[in-house]
Amino acid sequence: MKRGRRRGCLQTAGIAVFAVLLGAFAASTFLRHSEGRREAPPTHGVEPPSQAAPVARARIRVEVRNGSGVRGAAERVTSHLRREGFDVVDFGNADRFDQERTIVIDRSGNPPFTREVAVALQGVPIASRLDSSLYLDVTVMIGADLPEILDDEEAERPAWRQWFDRIPRPWD
Repeated sequence: MKRGRRRGCLQTAGIAVFAVLLGAFAASTFLRHSEGRREAPPTHGVEPPSQAAPVARARIRVEVRNGSGVRGAAERVTSHLRREGFDVVDFGNADRFDQERTIVIDRSGNPPFTREVAVALQGVPIASRLDSSLYLDVTVMIGADLPEILDDEEAERPAWRQWFDRIPRPWD
């Protein structure tokens, strides 16, 4: 009989520990994702026309295509844009690999979104090719000028290091 009680106590303790860990994970996820969504208090008055409203980078859906022929270029630009706060929804190779310059393409007719991505990529040129069937705002077509866009450290960073950098560190 004692054996059955001990096993039951261990199972109950295991379930309790699991529930606490699950609750901590849910709370940290909620807090991490709710930080950027806090609304500013309402202002009484109109914003001056010289100041543009800030663009929430997390709301900009970006697609990255490697047209440079450089192996891993789309992954490196994707990592850079995600660190800058953009929502990169897809990345991969372009149809062709003869793109000379990197270009940011407006897909949704929202120029502030396109400008924000271009600024994050050292002010690359912008084009407009609207396509509502893509369900994204911006396409980044990577060209042979990739080393000019990313600093040397990012351009040469190994893939394993990028994954290691994603681990949250409490001391940061």
